[in-house]
Amino acid sequence: MVTDADRDDVRPRRLVEPTTGRPILMAPIRQGRPFFTGPDAIAKDCPFCPGQEHRTPKAIDSCRRNGSPDAGHDEPGWTVRAFPNKYPANDHHIVVAEGDVHHEQSGDLDVATWCDVVAMWQRLVQTIEREPGVQCAFLFKNVGQPAGASIAHSHSQVIGLGEPPPRLQLEQRSAAALGHCPWCATIAGAGAGGRLVVRTSDHVVVTPDPPKLPYETWVLPLRCDDDFLTTPIESLATALQALFVAIRDALRRPAWNLWLHRMPGQPFHWHFELQPRTGQLAGLELGGDMYINSLPAAAAAQRLRGGLPQGLR
Repeated sequence: MVTDADRDDVRPRRLVEPTTGRPILMAPIRQGRPFFTGPDAIAKDCPFCPGQEHRTPKAIDSCRRNGSPDAGHDEPGWTVRAFPNKYPANDHHIVVAEGDVHHEQSGDLDVATWCDVVAMWQRLVQTIEREPGVQCAFLFKNVGQPAGASIAHSHSQVIGLGEPPPRLQLEQRSAAALGHCPWCATIAGAGAGGRLVVRTSDHVVVTPDPPKLPYETWVLPLRCDDDFLTTPIESLATALQALFVAIRDALRRPAWNLWLHRMPGQPFHWHFELQPRTGQLAGLELGGDMYINSLPAAAAAQRLRGGLPQGLR
């Protein structure tokens, strides 16, 4: 018999680490996650593929082929599908299944699909941030088992938080202390510094200088005052897809993580950060929150440009 105490043991809780004040989302329910990753993941029965909608919670949003908006979100014909995480880290935790064909590497999806995904992200972020108690919707992707993915099918997650994560607050404080936008400065020097990977009409992909880890890459709007919720979708989708192809081909389909840094309702040059998991975090990184990197930003950008299709180099 399951008691109320048993249920309380698996409900997500927000705790605070007492020596640093950092929040910790304690979510024992996530111990029950199934894993559909690894060498034989494609052959497994993927719960995020079309036809398997009954294996996830009921969808709350979708993008659909052939202009069929009247169909239900769980009906056939979707290209992107959003549903509550079955094993949530908190009360506002959404999964976005990206593409109606099973691909692990996001570079295998076309620009049209990424346009649908970006539009979905914009809607979800806006919706979640209207929820009581939510101040920030944090968007992230885990690709590959070494990057923490439990499902191989390309997907992303959006989680509603009561306050921005500590890293975003640190970035905001540091930018204010500088007295100028460090992301604008990064863009301005990227071309001459050999750190430009690709540029679209409204967005740019660069390697930061200095990078924390090998092949750290940023996607930024060219305008400092751009709003992620209204940013030009096709330009961002094209930039993201180009980066995903470059990572896939230049680094031979690695695991990687992507996250969005954005401060809702405040001046902040929003940006995506992508980190391939080509190395390992060791004692200094984990114990001191400091980084050792042996690969300069320009060398990383040069290799990534080599993974781009000929027309984008």
